[in-house]
Amino acid sequence: MARLLATIDGQSLNIPITSRGLQIGRSRQNDIVLNHPHVSRHHASLETRGRDIFVRDTGSSNGTFVNGLRVKEAALRANDLISIGPFELKFDDRAAASVIISDEELVPLQSNSRSVSSGKLPELNLDANDILQNFYQVSSRLNMILDLGELLDTIMDEVLRLVPAERGLLLMTRQDGLVPMVVRAPSETQSLTISSTIARRVLREGVALLTSDARVEFGSQDSIISQNIHSVLCVPLIGRAGVLGLVHLDSPGLERFSIRDRELLTAVAYQASLGIERANLTDQIRNEEKLRQQYARFLSPDVARTVAQQINETGEIFMKPVEQDASVLFSDIQGFTTMTETLPPLELQNLLNEYLSVMTDVIFEHGGTLDKFIGDGIMALFGAPVYYEDHAQRAIDTALDMLVQHQKLMAKIDASKHFRIRIGVNTGRVISGLVGTRERLEYTVHGDTVNTASRLEGKAEPNSVYTSEATIAQLGESYQVQEVGPLQLKGKALTVQVFRVMGKNLPSEGFEG
Repeated sequence: MARLLATIDGQSLNIPITSRGLQIGRSRQNDIVLNHPHVSRHHASLETRGRDIFVRDTGSSNGTFVNGLRVKEAALRANDLISIGPFELKFDDRAAASVIISDEELVPLQSNSRSVSSGKLPELNLDANDILQNFYQVSSRLNMILDLGELLDTIMDEVLRLVPAERGLLLMTRQDGLVPMVVRAPSETQSLTISSTIARRVLREGVALLTSDARVEFGSQDSIISQNIHSVLCVPLIGRAGVLGLVHLDSPGLERFSIRDRELLTAVAYQASLGIERANLTDQIRNEEKLRQQYARFLSPDVARTVAQQINETGEIFMKPVEQDASVLFSDIQGFTTMTETLPPLELQNLLNEYLSVMTDVIFEHGGTLDKFIGDGIMALFGAPVYYEDHAQRAIDTALDMLVQHQKLMAKIDASKHFRIRIGVNTGRVISGLVGTRERLEYTVHGDTVNTASRLEGKAEPNSVYTSEATIAQLGESYQVQEVGPLQLKGKALTVQVFRVMGKNLPSEGFEG
């Protein structure tokens, strides 16, 4: 059962999200009351749909935000921050029960344990028919599940089917230590305490530990005495890369678990570990593919794949708004409106698609980012989000190649469909990052540098590249440039010194003396 974590009026709250969900707002009728003028009476709700939990804005005045993005409705993921007015609520996908791993130092007297080597099923003292039958049943269920949350629930269901216990906990190792993911207990919202000595030994030594009387074997720990715990069975979840977590079972009463239970749970834990690693890998591949598809709209395939992999590995969205240097390219078709009046719609659409496809390939070949299509226009970026020192040269090379590819395209089509293009390039500081809603995000840049590039394109002569002094300053002597002079661009108080890029200088030939 997941939960919301929040601090409201100085009080730390741990609120389980039950099957009926939660209502959030200013009214006292809500499950979570946020008393602030910026919070609507009935502001938002959390809804459970199968194994997923959604936050939904219920018509609030000031909006509901997830990780800074305004949403109408969104599926929640681990550690998402829900912002409502001045309040922040953190979504935690772990079990709602507060599981405390006591740090008291205990001296174990004697316990029955079996070591489990990393990623390898140990030798077990089980009847062959017994283990094969149970292994088949467990494997059949676990192998069909790829979703990690569903898998962990199913693992605990299978464990308690095979080894009945008063309480069952599945804890996973994370950066902040062991965290409870599944809790099966008479009350899943009360605080539960397990022995740190038992947990540490299981994790450190990779042992499956069985004790028939924890109060005798592990001293007089208050948590064990207060919760009347006698019998404990704790098994590590060990994958190829190390310890993934542990399964902890306990019950009141003496000798509730047997050697058979320990051996059987060890076998199940081995199978569960394989399933967890498979689910993690599947989730990683799915996330990378989703990110790659998202970024492939504006990045070349190789760059999109690299960016998606980096984000998935680090968990960081690197495209938060930042100020940086970049070069911006705008191009459009001169007289496109006239073309729409003279060409049949289908022919016009096919011609435009072919042109935009060719231009996009040119942009990607030079490591550029396709920001957007604006009707017949194109906006491209160089140096963002992947930064290159030579972003100005890349932008100009792209512009010149676009003119070349445009001429090749014109040579292929009927003269009645010929058109000319204009290109503007500018270099300078931009604000770059993801904008939009959680459901639809776009990467873009904005600022005066962008506006100037657009105005340069509007002033450019047909089939030419106009650029600014800022771009020229980074090109060096490799290009043939013609000074156009100062131009008054729309929206600019001062004139802008404009240049026309004619092409690249040919390398000088050597002479034999």
